Amino acid sequence: MENTQSYPNFRWFVLLAMIASTAASLAIMITPAPLIGEVAKNLGLSPGAATGIIMGLWNIVGATSCVFAGFLVDRFGINKLLVAGCLLLVVPSLLFPLAGHNLGAIIALRCVQALGVGPVTAIIGTLAAIWFPPPQRGMVCGIQGVATSLGVLIGFMLSPTLFGYFGNWEVVMAYMAAIPAVAFILCAAVPFGPKPPAYQEDTTAEAKAEAQSAFSKALKTRTIWIVIASVFISCWFFTGFNDLTPGYIAIEHPTGLGYGPMMAGKLMGTYQLAFMIGGLAVGFIFEKIFRGSARATVGLGFLVSSLLAASIMIPLVYSQIPVLRTVLPIAGFFAAWVMPTCVAFISLNYHPGIVGRLTGLAFGIGLYAGIPGIIVGSIALKATGNYHTSITIVSCVAIFGAILSQLIKPLAARHKAAEVQAVTGQTAASAV
Repeated sequence: MENTQSYPNFRWFVLLAMIASTAASLAIMITPAPLIGEVAKNLGLSPGAATGIIMGLWNIVGATSCVFAGFLVDRFGINKLLVAGCLLLVVPSLLFPLAGHNLGAIIALRCVQALGVGPVTAIIGTLAAIWFPPPQRGMVCGIQGVATSLGVLIGFMLSPTLFGYFGNWEVVMAYMAAIPAVAFILCAAVPFGPKPPAYQEDTTAEAKAEAQSAFSKALKTRTIWIVIASVFISCWFFTGFNDLTPGYIAIEHPTGLGYGPMMAGKLMGTYQLAFMIGGLAVGFIFEKIFRGSARATVGLGFLVSSLLAASIMIPLVYSQIPVLRTVLPIAGFFAAWVMPTCVAFISLNYHPGIVGRLTGLAFGIGLYAGIPGIIVGSIALKATGNYHTSITIVSCVAIFGAILSQLIKPLAARHKAAEVQAVTGQTAASAV
């Protein structure tokens, strides 16, 4: 067994740098969303077109960057990727005021920003594998989910406030660069601390061949594709539910419930808060309650969140605000379990030299789910004139995830091999 004490306390500072970087990327992503009306006016576009360009491009470029970053983190290490990701968020954000009404420049800057998503996101599996002992890896992956929700909340709070003061959305983007700038400072300090003890980084041709062989073998197994599919479905549920539910709550009957945007914001705020709590709790739940069973943790997370999501269409639930205020947070709590558990499973069961590639692949493919999640929901809403079909689709997707996740099986041999490497206590020189 590994000795937790062999892992330096400096690992918590590394975790802080990851939290700051992840939150920064989500804050930059969401900043234009509350200001999309002003963005549309500034660029001479319709709100729909502005949303597609400013937010849609982010999803496409960000997902693609995750796939490539997964390969890069196994080669260059987590710290170089974090520093690069923060710079990709800071520099283009500072240049937005210079773009003016130039749509081409805005698109270019937004795409460069989105390239920062991959380096920041794809490192989590590798970070957990080399800096933290197995009992803490589920917790580490869960905290990234918390940082995701935290970044969204920061963006939603600061963006309208800064716009009210400056009256220019491009200036707001420039000021929001302060958030990834703080993350950059934290990441830049990591190389000056102790090194991770998890495994000896071997750069010989034989070691590279071994890692490549392990990666090829992993891709030929059913388990890794089921894990990746679970991440994809989780992203679909997360994006679809967050995109549909505020409108369902706010818009007048018969399209929605007619509670208005203020109440919709309050109710979805409780959902996001519970999602963050679920992300904090999932490490304990995964390791202690379900004893490291990804099948049980992911399956229950999908099942409960899907059923509760569907329940908001039942009169007994939607007709009473206190009931909605109870159901939505519970749904968020369970929905937060899936992605951290999948990443923890990868970090525990696969060769440390390929964890970054597999994590990047999972997040890259998973983030593409935001595209069909939004498109299918929008088509169903337009065709039916209400949200019921759209929410039903999201719920059914999650139920399918609950069924599919029962095919996840731990790879005992690889887990043992990873543990043998982990207890060597050697320095991973190029992994920081």
